[in-house]
Amino acid sequence: MDPDLPLIRALQAGEDSALAELIGRHQTALLHFVYRYLHDETAARDVVHETFVRAYFKAATFEPRAAVKTWLHAIALNLCRDEFRRRGRRWKVIAEGGARGSSAPEPADPRPPPDEQASRQGRAEALHAAIARLPRTLREALVLFALDGKSQKEAADLLGTSPKTVELRVYHAKAKLRLWLRDGPGASD
Repeated sequence: MDPDLPLIRALQAGEDSALAELIGRHQTALLHFVYRYLHDETAARDVVHETFVRAYFKAATFEPRAAVKTWLHAIALNLCRDEFRRRGRRWKVIAEGGARGSSAPEPADPRPPPDEQASRQGRAEALHAAIARLPRTLREALVLFALDGKSQKEAADLLGTSPKTVELRVYHAKAKLRLWLRDGPGASD
């Protein structure tokens, strides 16, 4: 049984406090997923917030055809699609230089030498730009499976397709990325 289903049932019964528990369980995972899709921290936080707002108002109509976690990710994915369209299909490229929120002590200067930093940043920017160029179906499968770590079944449930289709889309996305990154920005499909 889905461990989140009692929380949805509680929301349906008018117990608003169940939303806080739902947020506590899924906010971090959703934030990572949405950030991988949008590559914009502010937009990712807004989308996750809106995901829980919509989940709260749609809880009354929730039918347990899939896990609550899958339902939340589907809401977030639809909001990501909307945000992506709203931006005019331009993906803001952000290259980060380390993990956030790490509690481990950092060395005096953890950064690699400037030439290596520039090389890494250039590769990251090229990769983000290439991912943004992918057709939506390939990009979504790649983000869910390869970047967010969902299983093919979970990604298929979110995308409304079969695990085999997710596998093929990820394969084609990776092939396009390899071609584009090898041949440069002007490479054709």
